[in-house]
Amino acid sequence: MLSIEYCDTILYMEKILVDPSEDRRILDFRPLGFRDVAVLGRYEYTRAHQPLVPHSHGNMIEICLLESGRQNYVVEGTEYSLTGGDVFLVRPHEKHGSGLHPEEKGALYWLLFHIPKARQRFLSLPPAQANHIIDQFLNFEPRHFRGNDKLKKTLSQIFTVFDETDVPLRVVNLQNLLLRFLLDVLACAPQNKGKGPSSEFQHVLSFIDEHIFEMIPLAVLADEANLSLSRFKARFKKEMGIPPAQYVMQRKIEKAGRLLSSEGYSVTEVAMQMGFSSSQYFAAVFKQYTGQTPSLVMKRSLEK
Repeated sequence: MLSIEYCDTILYMEKILVDPSEDRRILDFRPLGFRDVAVLGRYEYTRAHQPLVPHSHGNMIEICLLESGRQNYVVEGTEYSLTGGDVFLVRPHEKHGSGLHPEEKGALYWLLFHIPKARQRFLSLPPAQANHIIDQFLNFEPRHFRGNDKLKKTLSQIFTVFDETDVPLRVVNLQNLLLRFLLDVLACAPQNKGKGPSSEFQHVLSFIDEHIFEMIPLAVLADEANLSLSRFKARFKKEMGIPPAQYVMQRKIEKAGRLLSSEGYSVTEVAMQMGFSSSQYFAAVFKQYTGQTPSLVMKRSLEK
């Protein structure tokens, strides 16, 4: 016979889309008796997917950690651009999606948890402490900030412990790890308000945009940052969330998209301008990064 507490948890479940696939896995904590944390998911996309349609999660908070890549979100009409290592917060009932942007190639974690009812415990914390944590998530700014290495490590541990079905303290370990993650998120937010790339990397990003029609060797970018090649690659990924070669390619594809949409060039002409060896290779890379073919972008621009 199911316990009263477990039955109450089942009744408390909200309709949440749990749709795992080859490139995304979703942990559902509710069958384990969790009333507070609902699901933790992770995707690792090797190509762009269709834009995330606008939606909301009712009386729940969503925390996203972009592990690698780039991603755009639109919340209540305001657009945010995330790079690898960024944390993003969506509050209860806020409608959000990716606007016209695809879900780009990269890896992302997302965690959904309920706002506890009055006098209800949260991850085994007494109500007073639970309310203090929830109030911080409901009220702090900004919603978008840099995370740290501990966040990804803790989320990875949660996936490992979730799979240890024969461990007696599995649920307790999951509770502790989830609470650790939430506390670390709160600790990150105030320290990173308004933080962006360092001055030397702002210079490198400007250099890339100024020479976007050229082939840009990474050694040249490393010289611009006054760093060795190996140090430059490590620093660039830490600051921008993706390797420098991927960043350059993304900027090329963004520029190519603008040319296709507004300048009247053919696909072959754009491919040659952007330094691709053939229009076929350009089309394959363009679709990988945008989820669309260059021809479709041109067609839609002509229809406007």
